[in-house]
Amino acid sequence: MKIRKYKSADLNSVLSLIRRTYTKFNFNEGSKKASEDYLNKFSSDKINLVKIKETFLKIPIFLVGIKNKKIVGVIIGNKDRIINLYVEGIEHRKGIGAILVDKFERLAKEKGSTRIKIRSSIYAIPFYQKMSYKKTTGIRSFYSLKFQPMIKLFKDKNRKFLK
Repeated sequence: MKIRKYKSADLNSVLSLIRRTYTKFNFNEGSKKASEDYLNKFSSDKINLVKIKETFLKIPIFLVGIKNKKIVGVIIGNKDRIINLYVEGIEHRKGIGAILVDKFERLAKEKGSTRIKIRSSIYAIPFYQKMSYKKTTGIRSFYSLKFQPMIKLFKDKNRKFLK
């Protein structure tokens, strides 16, 4: 698998991946209306595409994972937060998400990060725990979508956790 920075030519493939994956694995983690509203943010209608394209190009860390010339994973965020991670369902448990998170973390550290937070979907909690993320509170709700706040603190050269 190859990982590279997002390009504007990836837009439709990324939107399709997000919609497909969210629908299959996360749609029932909130109210039906909230999930539909979330999916509409990634719709590919012409009016929305311009807005999404501009937004995506401003994201500090946006990586795509490519396998057999097809985008099979995306990770989006900034130096302190993973905003979205999606991996094609058929590719789950094959290490793609872990590779994307690892690359994301390395880029975040290069930008000065000492920790990364995430609002994990309920489905993804075990994955993030395997990646050394810890729950910070109980399950929360954001616009009627359930999530689990999590964090990963990085260690310095002396193996002490940074704050």
